[in-house]
Amino acid sequence: MSFDIVRGKITKPEQSNQLIAAVKAYMEKNTTDGTLYLGYPLTANADEAITVEALWVTESKGMVAFILGNSQDSIEQLKEQQDSLYYNLDFYLKKYSTLRKGRNLAFEPLVITVLPDKIDYEDENHEYLFCTCGEIASLVDEYATFDKKIYKRLCEVLQKVSEIKPRKKRVNVKKEGSYGDIIKKIEKEIANLDEWQKKAAFEVPDGPQRIKGLAGSGKTIVLALKAAYLHTQYPELKIGVTYYTRALYQQYVNLITDFVQDMSGEKVDWDNLDIIHAWGSNSEHGVYSDMAQKVNFKAYNLTSAISKFGRTSAFKGCCDELLTVIGEDYEPEYDVMLIDEAQDLPSSFFRLVYANVKSPKRIIWAYDELQNLSTVEMPSLEEMFGVDGDGNLRINIENKENEPKRDITLPVCYRNPPWTLALAHALGFGIYHSPIIQMFEEPLMWEDIGYTVKSGKLKKNNTVTLSRKNVSTPKYFEELLNKDDSVKVESFSTIEQQYSWIAQEIRKNIEHDELDPDDILIVLPNTYSAKSEYKEIEKFLKANGINSILAGVDTDRDTFRVNGCVTCAHVYRAKGNEAPMVYIANAEYCADGMELIKLRNILFTSITRSRAWVRVCGVGEKMQQIQKEYNQCVTNDYDLHFRIPTDEELKKARRLNRERTSTEKRILETTKDNINELIDNIEKGTVDSELLPELNKLMELLKRG
Repeated sequence: MSFDIVRGKITKPEQSNQLIAAVKAYMEKNTTDGTLYLGYPLTANADEAITVEALWVTESKGMVAFILGNSQDSIEQLKEQQDSLYYNLDFYLKKYSTLRKGRNLAFEPLVITVLPDKIDYEDENHEYLFCTCGEIASLVDEYATFDKKIYKRLCEVLQKVSEIKPRKKRVNVKKEGSYGDIIKKIEKEIANLDEWQKKAAFEVPDGPQRIKGLAGSGKTIVLALKAAYLHTQYPELKIGVTYYTRALYQQYVNLITDFVQDMSGEKVDWDNLDIIHAWGSNSEHGVYSDMAQKVNFKAYNLTSAISKFGRTSAFKGCCDELLTVIGEDYEPEYDVMLIDEAQDLPSSFFRLVYANVKSPKRIIWAYDELQNLSTVEMPSLEEMFGVDGDGNLRINIENKENEPKRDITLPVCYRNPPWTLALAHALGFGIYHSPIIQMFEEPLMWEDIGYTVKSGKLKKNNTVTLSRKNVSTPKYFEELLNKDDSVKVESFSTIEQQYSWIAQEIRKNIEHDELDPDDILIVLPNTYSAKSEYKEIEKFLKANGINSILAGVDTDRDTFRVNGCVTCAHVYRAKGNEAPMVYIANAEYCADGMELIKLRNILFTSITRSRAWVRVCGVGEKMQQIQKEYNQCVTNDYDLHFRIPTDEELKKARRLNRERTSTEKRILETTKDNINELIDNIEKGTVDSELLPELNKLMELLKRG
């Protein structure tokens, strides 16, 4: 039995708490799935939007809508309230063909007015139902009837996800079992929100909220739903939605527009809901650039920021510098700020947001640690938001009983098949690399993100075997996909062989497998060489009659895919997007070398763009390392088997594999060249090692580690 309470907008706290207690008691007594929504947004008609004070949905009894009434109101007033709510429920639900039977609804919604005190009223037809909280159970058992087969369809409609189902018709799909047929079936799956997503989307604490989730766990959908919910319930609030990957802009515009229309029947008031890039510039709307302009500070653009702070610290440097001129008297602009891709933003950006959001600091941020293409872990709350004069954290995200959740983890991955996600984690962490490349600071985090312990213990210096939990994986992946076909790693002798194979496979995907060209994504891990690599790949694609684009170069920066074209993109452009079929070209770039944490996070992010099939391709000896780790993962049937590093080992791994500054890189490269030159001279006999006493000192230093 699964029962959730989703605490949205609550206008009558005391009556709501009494209702919650009565419903919880009923659900504990009866084994049935269900959800109680407080402050549920219902689109009524063109004249007004309706918020249902409490909406109870169960698999056995269907829908019960509660009015928290006043015993002092007249019978006529109470009846009129029920008539209005019933009409609006009926009007809204009939819009969905899945909930209709002929000209009527396929079930009868129950409307009950719950009153503090019993009233004297009798209705022979039982058309109007009035009761106290103590009488709810008997009333529901007596009058609620429901066909369980409708339950999932009803949940889909009520959770506001029906509008986000893919609109692609896929008329070219003719063959049973083709890739096109399989992805069509996956796209048709009912997209119900799970219990964690519901809380993340509709619960609004009186303060900050943190949402952690895997790639593909629905973070962007949840934030768009939350933004729409807040906008329709509190239209007077100024709400900001910010992000780092520019390609997310249009996705947010589309999602929020659809959700607001579905919740209120109205258009978005864009004066009070900002979809705003984290950075911006002097000429473009952005959180950073707007704040800089407000205090007459010249904002950096990307080029000037790289010039001053270096490529790896460009945005951090911008935010750090702006913080020095943002005083305590800064006038905040927003009532609420929702932040996507928080893992890509520096600590100083969150301090800017803190200054720019009014009390009680409704700052909601969502992140996936492994999609941070720079470091492995989010900064601490102290680093992000600071402390007060007494040394206490400025914000509190502690979950409290009977209150909206402030700290939520989304453990279910809806985008990636379980074996794809396991491989992404295996390669991303270097589970089968010696030594392990990175690891969560807290081992129990593995359970939070949907893994179960098959053997061993989640403790440092312990050997453990982990597998994806069944409850963390939608059933349709196992039913529709074959893991051996879903994930493949291919090694090649030359780049030309690799590109030729990719192009021929894509041609087969389109002509035989019934995928559309825009179902296919080629990810290029090395951002700096992506343009030149694309030019070479494009030749092979054209030779096979395949049109393609390089996202952000052949299109404007907010457009990621074009009908009839395969999308190619470097990993930063691909972030936040997905495709049924993903090819990762030149994956050997991520195998070994300096800044290995960053390189493996790039590989993790690239693999998790796939909704069904992924092909990891690369060239040469370095690719053999990826192949070796993949083979070990397959041998273990996509379980993760490893020893959890000790604190000291973890510290060493971070030191060796961390991201480097440009100065550090230059020193390392120079040192490497000098060592190679020394080795070469000793081997040739042009230098006698006995004449270099410094070598003994070097050997001593190396022995110390």
